[in-house]
Amino acid sequence: MKKRIQTFWTRARPLLPVLAGWLGLYLDDLLLVAAGVCFTAAAGRAFGASAALAVAGACCLGYGVVVARSRRGGGG
Repeated sequence: MKKRIQTFWTRARPLLPVLAGWLGLYLDDLLLVAAGVCFTAAAGRAFGASAALAVAGACCLGYGVVVARSRRGGGG
């Protein structure tokens, strides 16, 4: 059993930096979407449905800009 675990980590070690990068991207996107949900809910409670829809649209636009920039490599 110990030999099997050692073999697994020997093969998995080169993949760890790649997996960490993917996890970082996923968590970053998840945080951005969660922030948009919080802003939308707060606008809805404070100012009503039309404000919530406006904030949701602005968050979607902002998220689209972030995704477009990241696909181009972050250049201006």
